[in-house]
Amino acid sequence: MPLIVASLQAELVGIFDKPKGNPAPTPVAMDVAKAYLNFCSAGIDSGGSPFAAMPGSSALGQDLDAVMSKTNASGAIAAMDMAKAFDSCLQTFKTAWQTTIVTAPGLPVLGSELVDLFSSPKPSAIIFAQGYAKALNNYTATAIVSGMIPGSPPVPYTGPIS
Repeated sequence: MPLIVASLQAELVGIFDKPKGNPAPTPVAMDVAKAYLNFCSAGIDSGGSPFAAMPGSSALGQDLDAVMSKTNASGAIAAMDMAKAFDSCLQTFKTAWQTTIVTAPGLPVLGSELVDLFSSPKPSAIIFAQGYAKALNNYTATAIVSGMIPGSPPVPYTGPIS
C-alpha cells in the first residue's frame, strides 16, 4: 500500500481540531509522532519491499515535545527544529530489502514548508493540519531508498518511498 496523504491529513486534523483547544504539548507531540509512523508504515520502496520498522518514531515524539514545550520560541526556529526531528526519524525508516536511505534532499524543503506553516496563524486547525500533512508528505516522498531484491543474482534498486 502506498503513502496516502489523506490518511495523514485525517489523523492530524483529529489531533489539532479540538473544540476546546489542544492539551499540553506532550500528548500532541506523541500523537503527531504516531500519525507520522502510521503514514510511513504504509510505504513501500521502489523495489517493492514493504515497510518493516521505523524505530526513530519514539524519539520523534520526545523531540517534538521538546520543541513544542519551549516558550517564546520563534515559529521559524520551532519549524526548523521540527524538520530536524522528522529527518532524524525518517533516517530510521526500514524496509525488508533496504540497504540505505538518504533523506537530505528533502530536509530544506520540509524546513521551508514548516517555516511558512508556522509563520502566521491559520484560519482553522483543519487548514493547519492539511498544510502540515502536505509538508510531511512532500518531504517523505523525496527520501531515496536503496536495496537489493533477493535472488540469484540479487537485483539492486534505488528510488523514492511510495
